[in-house]
Amino acid sequence: FIFVPCVLSFSLNHANTRFSALTLGNIVRPSLTLFETAQNVEILIPAESNTDVEKSSRISVSRPEIHWTVPGFKVGWRDESGNWFDEDGLRNGPPLNYWRQVSDQQDHDRDMEALNMALTEYNLEETVQNLEKRRSTRLPSLHRKMLGRWAPIISSGERVTFNDKAADNEASIDVPYTIEISRTNGRKYAPKNHYGIFDLRLSVGEQLTVNVVTQKDVIISANLLVDDANEPVILGMLDEDKPLYFGGFTYLTDYIMIQRNPDGKVDLLLRVDDSYFGVKDSSIAMGEIKVEEVK
Repeated sequence: FIFVPCVLSFSLNHANTRFSALTLGNIVRPSLTLFETAQNVEILIPAESNTDVEKSSRISVSRPEIHWTVPGFKVGWRDESGNWFDEDGLRNGPPLNYWRQVSDQQDHDRDMEALNMALTEYNLEETVQNLEKRRSTRLPSLHRKMLGRWAPIISSGERVTFNDKAADNEASIDVPYTIEISRTNGRKYAPKNHYGIFDLRLSVGEQLTVNVVTQKDVIISANLLVDDANEPVILGMLDEDKPLYFGGFTYLTDYIMIQRNPDGKVDLLLRVDDSYFGVKDSSIAMGEIKVEEVK
């Protein structure tokens, strides 16, 4: 990815004061002078306890639902006696596309198991390496699945979620911010296929906007030019000594995105929007979206 010359903005919690990062050519580096100045600014903090302040800054997200590749079919299963069922009850044999459904379920289960490993910080490196060996996508920096809204679970090898909820499949997950990745000039859609209508694959030279968003504000905003090198770049600084990277993707699915920074440290992000389901035909019929023509 290549930075488009722009100004990034950083916000301090509980203050209206904003500080800018300096832009030098195509390389964006936060100014140490600005951070040093920030330390001397008097910030008025509301009379809240530390717990109240922490909770007010959280963003609660849920685990993504399964994306069934072939939509519109009832999910089937078989019991220990060999009887087949779907939501309507007993049926005569497996439903149509059953084996595709099994594959979809396995993909979702694998990623959610990795998520639980990350939340408990158990055997993280081995778990990530096992996913990376699958090489989920070719040219991930051009893949449509990168687009959307993501929640950080692991950042630079450290868990960043709040640690006061059970790590199970029902509980929501509290994170300090989300990352929104979109085409700067608006969403584009590929022609409809048998499985639906989805975002168009990215092209080298397209511009992306990446926003890092807290409960109250956009704290980092960057414009990038897409390339196929998949090299990590620094979006901005979360703290004086903690850069936030983008790129270096090693695993990308509907549910999880993994990237490694230049030191090899892991970022694991969880999808927290529904863009991976595609769009409905009715949106096209009503003129709400425009599908790209095949060239």
